[in-house]
Amino acid sequence: MLAIPGADTADDNRTDGYDVDGYNIDGYRADDYRTDGYRADGPSSHTDHRAMDYFRAHWTPADKAQSRVTDIRSVGGYLRIYTNLPESARNSRTAVVLCERGMDYLRAAGATRRVVFVHARLGGNGNPVLANIIGPSDRSCTLTHPAPE
Repeated sequence: MLAIPGADTADDNRTDGYDVDGYNIDGYRADDYRTDGYRADGPSSHTDHRAMDYFRAHWTPADKAQSRVTDIRSVGGYLRIYTNLPESARNSRTAVVLCERGMDYLRAAGATRRVVFVHARLGGNGNPVLANIIGPSDRSCTLTHPAPE
């Protein structure tokens, strides 16, 4: 199990993760969590809470890259970081930084196969990939399309 520094909430008295007004630490109400599971513009039933906690413990919401993250999911053995970046942000500094941070998280979590995709906001093409690492032979987070390993 991954120990996440700064993620301890022992000093608050909530037992269900929500304050007295019904908001969690991220400002979402319990009913804000999407049940359709596919939109990635906020937490959903597919959110990887350990990854989200890791990102929050290491980078504040004021961090330029962190402020763009809308959801993080572990799907099919891949870490998918969803953002509010436009499709035109392909290989942007922000997308590449988020991909590198995803790799840091997977390393810290002890993952042996590290695959990260950073996605744009939902548009006509779904959530296009902006940056990625698709296996051990991929050495950079810039968008690549080689055959998966």
